[in-house]
Amino acid sequence: MIWDPHQDSESNQSVIVSYIMDEIGAVCGKGVFVSRDNLEQVARAVETFLEQDMKVSAVDSKYLVMLASRALSSVGETLVARKLLVFGTGLVKPSEWEVTDGESMWVLDLKKMTVKTDIVLEMVFFNSLNIILDSIADIWDESDGHGVLGLRHVCSVASALLGTSGKKSEVRALSREIRRLCDSKLEQIGDERGWSEFPLVMSLDYQV
Repeated sequence: MIWDPHQDSESNQSVIVSYIMDEIGAVCGKGVFVSRDNLEQVARAVETFLEQDMKVSAVDSKYLVMLASRALSSVGETLVARKLLVFGTGLVKPSEWEVTDGESMWVLDLKKMTVKTDIVLEMVFFNSLNIILDSIADIWDESDGHGVLGLRHVCSVASALLGTSGKKSEVRALSREIRRLCDSKLEQIGDERGWSEFPLVMSLDYQV
């Protein structure tokens, strides 16, 4: 979805506010409560910000999500802000793969977690990974921990973390470490939430 500020002004206001509120409601689920007044306040704050920055000809929906996430965080809705950012930007989304026998898999695109520069800080990456897993944990509550987490672009992210000097063996080793960290974190989350089992973590890269 692209928002174009050159459309009719009155309709833009209702479209922007409605889109942001609908998106927050769609990604946050039943387990997270935010008052409608707070949601509308956040949505209107984002709308006001966009109206004051008319240098752009169009705004991608993911940019709207990022702005709304920042606004939610600024008013203390940290959990909702993280969930909105994770699901609303496509960082985590459902998918189906033959290896799971048609069972729904949640796919985490690790590449979207890295910055587009030559430097990727390993500590920031692993801290972010833990935060993301915490923020999406409730998707496995209904199944009591049964499910699959697929990791996409594990090798390319491991290579980026190691830099240009990283050998293939080191890339494979770090890729396995990333997967193990996800396993360990989900087990910790499962213990805290009382799951009877833990989601299976799979790398969707070849030859990892």
